[in-house]
Formats: sequence, structure tokens, C-alpha cells
Amino acid sequence: MKFSLLATLTMLCLGLTGIAAEKPLSTSPDYPADSTIHRLYLPARPPLVPKPQKAEFFFQAISINEVSVSSPNPDATSYPEQMKFIRSELKKFLASHQVALKKNAKHKIRFVPGKVKADTTNAKCQKEAYSIRVKANETTITAEDTRGFYYALQTLKQLIIRRDGKTTIPLCSIVDWPDFEVRGFTNDVGRNFMPLPLIKSELDSMALLKLNTYHFHFTEHPGWRLESKLYPELQDPKNFTRMPGKYYTQKEFVELVEYCRLRNILLVPEMDMPGHSGAFRKALNVKMRDEKATKALVALIKEMADLVPAEKMPIIHIGTDEVRGADEQVNEEILRTYFKTVEDCGRTPMRWQPGQNPKGYKGAIEHLWSGRQNRRAWPTPGAKYIDSLETYLNHIDPFEVPMTMYFRRPCPFQNATGLGMFLCSWPDTEITDPRNQVLHTPVYSGMAFVSEPLWNNPHEPVKGDPNADEYMKYFSNLPIKGDPLLKGFEDYEQRVLAVRDRFFVNKEFNYVRQSHINWQLLGPIPNDGKTTQEFGPETDARTGAVKDSYTINGKEYTWSKDEYTGATIIFKHYCDFPTLFNGARMGAYPHRNHTYYARTWIYSPKKQIVPFWIGAQTWATSDWRNGPVSVPGKWFHADPVFMVNGKEIPPPNWKKPHNNGPMVDENYHFRSPAMIELNKGWNSVLIKCPSNKSARRWMFTFVPVQINPKTPGCNVKEFPGLKFSATPPVKK
Repeated sequence: MKFSLLATLTMLCLGLTGIAAEKPLSTSPDYPADSTIHRLYLPARPPLVPKPQKAEFFFQAISINEVSVSSPNPDATSYPEQMKFIRSELKKFLASHQVALKKNAKHKIRFVPGKVKADTTNAKCQKEAYSIRVKANETTITAEDTRGFYYALQTLKQLIIRRDGKTTIPLCSIVDWPDFEVRGFTNDVGRNFMPLPLIKSELDSMALLKLNTYHFHFTEHPGWRLESKLYPELQDPKNFTRMPGKYYTQKEFVELVEYCRLRNILLVPEMDMPGHSGAFRKALNVKMRDEKATKALVALIKEMADLVPAEKMPIIHIGTDEVRGADEQVNEEILRTYFKTVEDCGRTPMRWQPGQNPKGYKGAIEHLWSGRQNRRAWPTPGAKYIDSLETYLNHIDPFEVPMTMYFRRPCPFQNATGLGMFLCSWPDTEITDPRNQVLHTPVYSGMAFVSEPLWNNPHEPVKGDPNADEYMKYFSNLPIKGDPLLKGFEDYEQRVLAVRDRFFVNKEFNYVRQSHINWQLLGPIPNDGKTTQEFGPETDARTGAVKDSYTINGKEYTWSKDEYTGATIIFKHYCDFPTLFNGARMGAYPHRNHTYYARTWIYSPKKQIVPFWIGAQTWATSDWRNGPVSVPGKWFHADPVFMVNGKEIPPPNWKKPHNNGPMVDENYHFRSPAMIELNKGWNSVLIKCPSNKSARRWMFTFVPVQINPKTPGCNVKEFPGLKFSATPPVKK
């Protein structure tokens, strides 16, 4: 991008009035920096997510009450509207921190066009690079493109804090750029419609975290959710099986593309074909091999492309996965027509892998799904690909999300060109309240925890066989206590939680700290499929006299010397990921029809009632495959037991026993927590976790939480004052 030599840096004399309140605010209500976790960071070094590639802090934060701001003339930039948007967003952010904009202010914030010395050979990543230099009287932001200025603004927002009635910015020097050119999020709005305000809330969080691609999956069996003026029958309510008549108008679609672009986000629409086409086939009364169907899809692709020019929407995803049943089958010629139509519109096609592809055709970006153990999910040699293997949030427990994202190294295949990764949300089951898209599925925490691995990955890339990746065992469980890898996660977790408290106010961020929770395990003990069978630790826990070892059926079992970490412990993963309990092998099922016991102690400074998230199963939000659901009188059909101080914790009274429709209270993070009385001092916790033949996932969750009753499902925090120890406390 070239800036005009005649363009001068124009002053933003924005003339804000009435910023100073009669009583200065202690912190910004919209961006509070006074939570317990955020206060762990001094103003001289605030938490940043994602962590910049290069950052040096100079141990001092300066107060700013008023600033002047200068920037390039928007008309001299590659994207004038974005430059105006950056100025507007900075104005609002400073106002929320009681910082006035004045022409002759002592501190100056300057946006300066220029080359950034980024250590990348990727031209697209270079365009997103920026530098920030904060001195006593001046903050200088340098970038060669408005995209870089925008990401500098996101970092600046995290640097500027208001705490204890004072707004500060640290003296520092930052040079930053992304590792991957594609850092995306997939949203399924075809099965379950999401209103635009909810989508925009997601996009705002993506922008803060420097995620830059929004995959908009708008066609599915339950509904075709983009208006067509050529085929209005697609919007007829009778052709929807969920949320009838709920779709996006063409005007709203164009608005959404522009909303994304202002925030450095590329919208990639997906019009899935020939599979996932139930609504289309119903509306047009066709089979996918019919000439009428092909003609309609060609016209629909062109109609959508005509709404947004190629430079604003250069990629169109056409699916081609999961083609099932005779009515969805097409021949080679029809398949080739799909791809050619996208190319004729001046766009690059994207398709799923595994998925259908014309023989010999190499023009599409391949979007990987499934798991790496499936060789059909590997990219075609030499292809460009987007990685979405093992990133489906609908299959992942909320406490498993951080470890999967942190330890999963994107684009592990060396035989093709990995562009980056899409985090995916596929809540296939019916949703009646659109908010449940982000309440039931851990969307916001997923975005936060995936942001740094895509921007500044802490690990070396995968080399050799992707299925031999030694980090895969941490997709499901954190490293054990004492493992150096756990330290890196602890640092990241704490920074993410500080950002949660400041930038996710009133959002459904379903996660609290877990890296300090440790467990000793005993087992696995064969149970012969009798999951109610009670063994020694359970019997003894009722009297408070749990022993160090037990002899069961002639075999001695002792509590593990290793201390396992996390609020959720997973013995067998829903998607057959490697775990610490199956030899770290993909697909291996460890110890079917066995029982584990887990124990820990919790210290409470006083006798009190504490809310706990407790779960023996996290049901996928995409299906009900895992045996009977919400069995009355049980936490899970495999008969787990949770005990505190020898007292068994009763399971929930399920609102909808044996549910197979819209979710209600099946998972711990969207039902009322269990209220447990803790004594002053140390409290013993014992968990019995059996498996049986029908349990696809084998796990437990146990963690105290602080719930805000004014905002159910939002603003969940760590319960204060509690401590964990996996080893028996020494009695004085």
C-alpha cells in the first residue's frame, strides 16, 4: 500500500467534552482492570493476549489524562474506512478510560506509515505487522498498512489500563506479526440461526484476539439462510425444519462482510453442496444430480458473488463433504461445474478434505476436518490447506479446550502448504435460544486460547509423522505436576483469564483457572461391567479413613505418585485423541469396564457453602452418542460417585430425563452448580469414575466457581480463598 507523499499527518481534534466525571472512576466499567487475577499484573507490564513476537518493558507506567492523536489522512491509505474506524475506536476507548483528547496534550499518540522489521517471509503476515514504542511523552505506532494499525490498536487497548482511579500506559517497545496468515473461526448458522448482534459480538472478540477469518456456514439440512431473489422459495418457512423463515437478507450479508472487513476479518461464505442440502432439495423439489439443481446452484453462487466484489470476498467455500444417500450423489461433470463457477466469479474455491473433488483438480484450498488418524483427512500433496482437525468445540469439554488449543501445533503436515487454522463450532443439535450457541459451546474461551498459538505459537512446528506428535497426549489432559510444559500453560492461562476479566464482561466465557488443581489416582480396577461395584477407597471415604493402598482381587493398588492436573480429567476422549491413560495413542480405548478413583483436598479459610461445577460427562453439542442421557438418580449412566468429607453429592434432578432434543441442563457449565458445604480447614474429595461399554467418553469434572446471579452464564470467576493439595495434609 502506498501513502500519498502529499498527505500530511492530520490531527484528530475530536473535541470530546464531558469526559471527566465529577467523581473519577476507579476503573473502566467496560474494561475493568481491578479483578483479582488482573491485579496480579502491574500497570508497568499488563497481560497481553496474544503475546507479541518481541516485547521489551521498561519497568514504568506513566499516567495519561489527556493525549493528542495524529494519523495518516484516511484517503491516503489502502482502506480509508478502516483508518476512520481505528480513529473512532481509539476515541471511544480513551473516553471509557477518562482520557481527554486535546490538540496540545503533553502525551502524543502517533500512527506513522512505515516498514516494520518483522521476521517473516509471508507477505500477508507482513501486512499485519506493527510496532509500538511508548516513551514518556509519545506513543509511536508504525505499520505499512491499516491492517497493522488495527492490530496495534488491539494491543494498545490491552496496554492502557485504568486502575485505582488512574489511567496508565507502560513504557515499552513492541514489534509484532503473526505466525499464520489464516487465523479463523467457523460458525454453523445453517442448522441454527444466529441473530446478527450475536454474530457481531463474536466478531468483536475475534478482532481483539487478532483472529482474521470468519467462516460463515449458512446452508444446511434444516435451512438455507441467505436470501435469494432468484429462488425466493429457499426462504419459504415451509422449507425449513428449524427456526422457519429465519435467514439473512442480502443487505444484512453485505453489512456483515463490511463489519468483518473493518475489523481485519475476511468473511468466507460456505454454500455446501451436494451434501448437507436437505433444505435446498426440499425447496426446489430436486435431487442433486438433476439439471435443475445444478443450474440453480450455479445461479446462486453467481448471485452471492455479485453482492460483494472479489477483492472483499476472494474465497467461496462449497463444502463437498458428507455426500450421503442417493439424492445427494452427483457425477464428475456436475462436481467440476461447481468449482468452475466459483473460478468464473473470480474467486478461489475452498472445499472440505475429506470431501469430493474433480479428478485431477488442484485449484481449491483444502479445509481439513475429522482427525489426523484418518489418512483421507490429510491434505493432497502440494495443496494449500486450512487445518480444522481436532478443533471442533462441540466435541470438547470446556476445560479441555485450553490444553487442546495450547498444545496442538497447527498445520502438522509437511507435504502441503498450511495457511493456518479454523476453530470450529458445530452445534448440530437443535437450539431454541440463539444465545445457547455460545453458552452451550465454549466459543469465547476457545477463541481466547487459540489466539496465541495462531499468532505466536510457543512450540516448535511438528516434524515427521503427524500421528507421532508427542504433544497429542496433552490434547485431553494437562501435563502432570512438575512437568516444565505445565509452567508455560500456567502463564498462558493466567494471561487469558486476566483478559477474560477485562474484555469479556457479560460474555459467556465458560472457564476458570484449573492449572492449580491436582489429583492422585488409584486404578484402573476391573469392574466386570458392574459399574455400581464399590471398592475399598469408596467404602473407607465414608468414614474418612482412606488408605494409601488396597488389595483388590489379589492385586495391590496404590495412589499414584504423579499428580494429575486439571478441573477435568479425561481417561478416554470422545474423538479418540491420545490421553495420558491410553499410551498416548490415537484411537486406543484404555481399560474398558474399569474404575478409577481420584482424590484431592481443598482448604477453605472458613466454613461456607461453595458452588461447584461437577460433571461425569460432557455431552457433545452435536449429537447424543454416548449412551442414555440424564438418567434419573445418576450423574451418568456409568454410575460415578462424588464425595466431599465422606458425604456423597447427589446428582441433579434432570429437567428432561433421557433427552434427545434441545439441550437443557445436561452439561455442568449451563446448569445450576452443586452447592457444597466446606468445613474450615482441609476438606477431602473422592471421586469414583467407572467406565462401561457404552461410554464413548470417560471423564470427570470437579471445580469450585463463583457465579454472578445477575448475569447467569456470564462473568464466572474463580471462587476466592480456596487451595488444593493432592497429597494428604499433615495433621498438627
